[in-house]
Order: sequence, then structure tokens, then C-alpha cells
Amino acid sequence: MVGAKLTAARNMALKDATRLKKACVQVSDDVSRWEYRHGPRATEKGDDASNAAYAAATRFIISPVAAARFMLAKLRSAAADAGWSGRSPQLAGVYPLASCARAFGHNEVGTHHFILGDFFVVDRSPVRFDEEMTLKEDYDFTCSHIAKHGSVLRLNRLTITAKHQTNPGGAVAQRDKKGMEEDRNIGVLKRKWPNAFRANPKRKHEVVMRWPNSELQDVDDEMLQGNAAGRKVMKHTLKKKPSGPR
Repeated sequence: MVGAKLTAARNMALKDATRLKKACVQVSDDVSRWEYRHGPRATEKGDDASNAAYAAATRFIISPVAAARFMLAKLRSAAADAGWSGRSPQLAGVYPLASCARAFGHNEVGTHHFILGDFFVVDRSPVRFDEEMTLKEDYDFTCSHIAKHGSVLRLNRLTITAKHQTNPGGAVAQRDKKGMEEDRNIGVLKRKWPNAFRANPKRKHEVVMRWPNSELQDVDDEMLQGNAAGRKVMKHTLKKKPSGPR
């Protein structure tokens, strides 16, 4: 869909998948690596314990096809477990940082967490992207899925390496130095989901998502916004082991 808006192109892919009765996989063109870490959760709280669990975990470099199939299998397993209720997650995604070290202090799967737009799988859902949005459309898409299907699946041991914050084009082309476009889209989020977002206390023109009336978030949301403390933890870890809307 050359020349079209991102959200319109995303929706076209979702509609085509629905018509063909297939799952829809969407991936940014700047993703260079998919990794999965297999190992037990940290037995103690704190970054040191999480870093140690991460360092001890087995690291798998996997293909995007293997990652997508794994995510789809998780979605369909959840649907089978839902049984008669008929309500199960239809959107699966990856941990939003290149390092999942801190996630080793929490559950392997998050059910009410932000799903990054750089790589995700949708199985069967009528939910579409809001074409009013030019940035943060993945936040809105996540909320719409939780409202419609009751949950999402974020696999907190599966990561990607992407340049989505610095590469030319896409979301970067929509941003401005004063953050006006960011703030406009944040306004849309807060209007549609007034109880799900708050301002990020450490980064201007950013938000923290916390779905209301759900279980406690298993991962530090501010960490996922890329604040300085979070970046420090990630850098330290990589050194240790190279390898309802209104």
C-alpha cells in the first residue's frame, strides 16, 4: 500500500488475513534479530537476581517464522483453555526492549500489557487500528484488544532488535522537536481510555499504560518506556553476557 498511512496499511493486512481466514503477522522492516531466553524465573526480587537469572538462561536465536508460529500456538492454546467462555486473547507480542533481563523477575507472559507494533500476531479478531492516530497506534490497538477479548499475550522472554526509535521514515518522520504530534496522539489515547494511561514521570511526551481493574502489572512499566535507569540495567546485563473506549 505505497503512499498510504501506516494505520491504513496495517488495517489492510488485517482485513486480508480475515478474508483468507489466516492469522496476521506484522513486522517492521528494520527488525534484525529475534531471540528467546529459556530459563527459570529469579527466585528473589531486585535487578541483581533478575540479571543473574537472565545470564543463566539459554539463549536461542530464532527465525521470524519460528517466533510467529510460537506466538500463534500460544494464542490458540489460550483459546482452547478458555473453553465455553469464548473469550480469549487474539493478539500476541514480544517484550518491548532488546534485553528482557528485568522481565526475569516476573511472569513469562503478561496479559494486560502493552504490545509493541514492531512485531505481533493477530489470530481472529475484528479489532482494527484507529486511523486517526499517527503515533502510539499500538497502544490503542492493545487497549482495543483487551477491551474486546479480555486480555492479550505478551511473551516476556521473546525479544527483537529494531531501530524503531531512530530509523528514518515511519514514526520518526511523524515526530517533531516540540512533541506536538506525540501530545496530540496522547490526547486521543486519554480520551478513548481515560483510566489506562498516565504521563511518564521520567520522559516528556510519553505515557505509561496500566490497564484498570486488572492484576498488578508484572513488569515495571516505566522501565519499558526506556528511562535512564532502565537503559543502565540493560547495558549492564549485555556486558555480563554478550550473545473499553469512550
